[in-house]
Amino acid sequence: MPEAVSRRIALVGAINRDTIRTADGVETESYGGLLYSILPLAAIADDDTMVHPVVNVGEDIREIVEDTLSPLARVSVAGIEFVPEKNTHCFLDYDEDGNKQETLLGGVPKLTVERLEPYLDGDAVGFNFITGWELDLETLQTARQMSDATFFMDVHSLSLGTDQEHRRYLRVPPEWEAWTACADVVQMNEKEAELLAGHKLVDEVQRLTFGRRLIENGSSVAIVTLGEAGADVIYVQDGDVQFHHSPSQPAGPPQDETGCGDVFLMGFAWSYLQDRNPLVAARFANVLAGINVTLRGLDAVRGIGEALEARAESS
Repeated sequence: MPEAVSRRIALVGAINRDTIRTADGVETESYGGLLYSILPLAAIADDDTMVHPVVNVGEDIREIVEDTLSPLARVSVAGIEFVPEKNTHCFLDYDEDGNKQETLLGGVPKLTVERLEPYLDGDAVGFNFITGWELDLETLQTARQMSDATFFMDVHSLSLGTDQEHRRYLRVPPEWEAWTACADVVQMNEKEAELLAGHKLVDEVQRLTFGRRLIENGSSVAIVTLGEAGADVIYVQDGDVQFHHSPSQPAGPPQDETGCGDVFLMGFAWSYLQDRNPLVAARFANVLAGINVTLRGLDAVRGIGEALEARAESS
């Protein structure tokens, strides 16, 4: 643990157990969710920073989580509570055309204000909705009222409902304006943005109009990630809402896209906390996501800091 901590960043979400089944019958097991936020942030943060995951985790994956996080000097596990309920288990079934059906089983208790309160006086809190039911809206709103920290949010699975067979499906999140109003910086991918907007966002004018809606709703920065095309950033400068497209920054041939949105937001948050410049932060986020896509598997993400240093030295 760093001797002196000058920056504290809490990360709220869920750690998933994933079972991936492909059309050829191959089944693989992995772990993800909030780990794709914790590991890259811990890898790029300086020695004066402490990352605090605030999450409920099922006892059935305690060993995996402890083995993954305990060795990390910049991560405190004090905010992790192991609970008797079965941990969230996500089954991803792919057909021959690459279409995905997600089924979510298990589930841990929702986080309460009391669990969040010790971290609300820090520098930032990142909310990454892996399941969409990590906490209630009232809990988030109360935390917002109690804190001056910068709140970062990835809408992510707030946009997913669950049917009677535990299968996930896209739907407009109930009260989404109230959820996103709690975030200083709100991020979503293109599909999620169009879902919230209620129509396709076919050009810069439409994306700016939707971004302005998010800004007027209470956020300072709105981000729409576009995969290999980069990201659009809508922000306020000198009282006016501005639009900026930040192109992708590929680091090599793509290997694994898992967690790229999570890594992007961590890169954005880290840079944004330095100087509050959303354009610089977006470029850094694209650099980090560009590195992530060249890394295969969660274990490789541990090395994202070294890969970032190597890229800087070669440029």
